[in-house]
Amino acid sequence: MEEYIHRGISRRQAAYLRRESSALADMAKLRRGIGAPPGRLPELWALTLDGLPASPGGFSDRGPSDAEAEPTAWEMAAYDAMTVHALHQQSRVQPMHRRDFTSLGRAVRRLGASAGAEDAVRSRFHVIGTAQDHDARLTYLRGLIGQLRAFQIPLDYARLAVDLYKLETSRYADRVLLSWGRDYHRNPTSTTNSATPETGEDQ
Repeated sequence: MEEYIHRGISRRQAAYLRRESSALADMAKLRRGIGAPPGRLPELWALTLDGLPASPGGFSDRGPSDAEAEPTAWEMAAYDAMTVHALHQQSRVQPMHRRDFTSLGRAVRRLGASAGAEDAVRSRFHVIGTAQDHDARLTYLRGLIGQLRAFQIPLDYARLAVDLYKLETSRYADRVLLSWGRDYHRNPTSTTNSATPETGEDQ
């Protein structure tokens, strides 16, 4: 599942960085879709649903009666990752999706240091983890992503998508929060200082 998100975002990102007209248009569409339920906007069907694998683990997050009626937790997480990445990448000339580079916890730690506002940024980070519903979580996340964009701090969107899925289903929510806490507090500069630039292309 992570690989699907990685490849899809990486291809679109690379085309965007080359300033291809179709990619510019696609990213604008994705930004307009932030917060809308998957499937509501027909112009995003191909961008967010084409080839989307089944839920991680091979099981459905819905019962048989409503399986076709509402977006699954995985569809929502994948959709949110793709649309929020489009916001993060807007007008940036370096790739903001970096596979295995920066998790959300490390990115937020770096943001606090860069902005000189560690307490305020950490508080915003905490409310994402304690949000009780999808819409609230996405609102807080969108605000943090806007700040990461301002400081040009990249993020691993494939990992983020899986984290959002796990938070939404509550099956492994505690593990996600623990992982975020570890990434925030352990070796906060090791990844960002040692990483080498990427082009955004699939390797």
